[in-house]
Amino acid sequence: MAALEGKRPIQMPNVNAGLLASWMRSVTEHGLEPDRIQEPDVLTHAELLERRAPIEEMSAFSSPEIDRLYQHLSDHAQVVMLSDAQGVVIHFRSNSTVVDTCSALRVLPGSIWSEDKQGTTGVGLCLREQKPLSIVMAEHFATKLAGLSCTVAPIFGAEGRLVGVLNVTAMRSTDHALQGVVREMVANSARRIENVFFDRRHARARILRLSRHDDFCDAAAEARLALDDNGRIIDATPPALRLLTGSTLNDRPDVLIGRKLSSIVDVGNVERLLQEAAPTINGKQGCIHVRVTEPPRRAASRAPQIDMLSRASRLAASTLSTSGTRASVAPTLEEIVGSDTAMLDRLRIAQRLHARCLPLLLQGESGCGKTQLARALHEDGPHRSGGFVAINCAAIPQELIESELFGHRSGAFTGAAKQGAPGRLLGANDGTLFLDEIGDMPLGLQGRLLQVLSEGEFVPVGATQPVKVRFALISATLRDLKSLVQEGRFREDLYYRLSGATLALPPLRERTDLGQLIERAFARAALEAGIEESRLSQAARDVLLRHRWPGNIRELQHVAKFTAAINDSEVIGLDALPASLIEQADARHPAGQTRPAATRTVSDAESLLDLMEQSHWNVSAAAARLGISRATLHRRLNEFDVHRPRKPH
Repeated sequence: MAALEGKRPIQMPNVNAGLLASWMRSVTEHGLEPDRIQEPDVLTHAELLERRAPIEEMSAFSSPEIDRLYQHLSDHAQVVMLSDAQGVVIHFRSNSTVVDTCSALRVLPGSIWSEDKQGTTGVGLCLREQKPLSIVMAEHFATKLAGLSCTVAPIFGAEGRLVGVLNVTAMRSTDHALQGVVREMVANSARRIENVFFDRRHARARILRLSRHDDFCDAAAEARLALDDNGRIIDATPPALRLLTGSTLNDRPDVLIGRKLSSIVDVGNVERLLQEAAPTINGKQGCIHVRVTEPPRRAASRAPQIDMLSRASRLAASTLSTSGTRASVAPTLEEIVGSDTAMLDRLRIAQRLHARCLPLLLQGESGCGKTQLARALHEDGPHRSGGFVAINCAAIPQELIESELFGHRSGAFTGAAKQGAPGRLLGANDGTLFLDEIGDMPLGLQGRLLQVLSEGEFVPVGATQPVKVRFALISATLRDLKSLVQEGRFREDLYYRLSGATLALPPLRERTDLGQLIERAFARAALEAGIEESRLSQAARDVLLRHRWPGNIRELQHVAKFTAAINDSEVIGLDALPASLIEQADARHPAGQTRPAATRTVSDAESLLDLMEQSHWNVSAAAARLGISRATLHRRLNEFDVHRPRKPH
């Protein structure tokens, strides 16, 4: 206790046992002193991206709730953060008035707030106690943090495992009474995030929503159970365990997994119960109201490869335009994604985000398929009954883009249509809005877009009454939005709203399924031209594989259409390919040189550990050598229980 002598005193009657124990651990176990706490470590941008990968979905689902919490508490708190299960800040919102303070205290994205390094903090204590709590001003162990107050709540994932901590920080004087109110709001937000994450994890299972109230008007008051086809529990949120069994706060709901609901509570015939209009069950804490979410029917599987279809079915798949020529058919998700592991992982996340109407940002080189992917996500998702509206923000004059998006009433401005115009946003209602080159959207208009995303309504140009609208937003850009934010050319709040769910599309030359994509492009070109598909010669295939494809998928489709137009043989030879393409391929790769293999496999912990050490524990480099995404590699590391050795102190 010598380290505490002469330091900030804590009034013992006001200190709870958990807080006092944390202070004691900080001194006796971690050897820390309040006045000598080092600045927290802060991950680099690349390290932060790797850290986000395993919980990318949870982070994306948290974004709207974090925005709402930030807005509701703006008068009382200046920072809202989401940390992972190791105390690393992965999502961060703050206002401009505390930028310097945050920077000085290293309260930043990527900062690490573990108890063993920083002593008693809200995040560190929540990771240990796994319950909502507040650390008010001088209750922080580090003297330099005595001006802050942190109110936190845990977020639980599969089988009740802690996956994150939601943290609201006030950088001004406050007290326990106010933080008690804030704590209730933070805990409710954490519960909503848990439930949304749970619903998406078990989208193909029957989900029981449990509540003490029969109106189900607030997701924060609900618990969740997921059942398999046999009525056994496959997952549950912690509140479900407490409602059903009356267990304590720290009990894990995994004790329910594998058991039938009827073995836990007396419900009789579960199927008959759940078919009632307003089913209820009796738990340890009284009557529990139940609502059932049934899994959607699985869509009939489509043939994954065009070349497996007969010529007759291919021709039937295309439609005749009014001029008598065959119209182009938009590529399906299978055609765009192929069998590339990284793309498959990214597609899975994109589909879930789009289905939940969460903003999705597509980034990648020109021609890599951003527009096609946006349209395919719409056509393959739950919003396909609405319209797909695509707007290129760089192609519309700045003075017209506002009325183009939001519409206008009659006479709103010089040249306005007499009858007014509804605007493209309204055309996307109940559908999908795709904003290409969003980095070129005028700064003033970005604020209006943010308001639509937050409030679900807008006022047309020249009108006074708001119009309600709901759509899934997909945006795309070639530009570095973060740099535009630093230059003051893109709103920071809109950037955080969009960048929480970013999907980076790899260039065509880095795709591990390039050969398959080439085959599909040539098959589709023949289909659209209404001709018999020709087989690629080995020489032509080699040239196509050696090409760098600077124009990506767009360039590949153009080459395929060019070839379909001029080739009159059953085999596509070099003479049917564009001459410029052959010259570029030969210049880059002399004859006889083959395209290098990009993947290898690991099947045990020792091999994976060896690979990680060879890659100097650079997850991006190791994932590239395996030909998989960072998220997939993180899952394999967890599966084989492979961890980076700790550095000696």
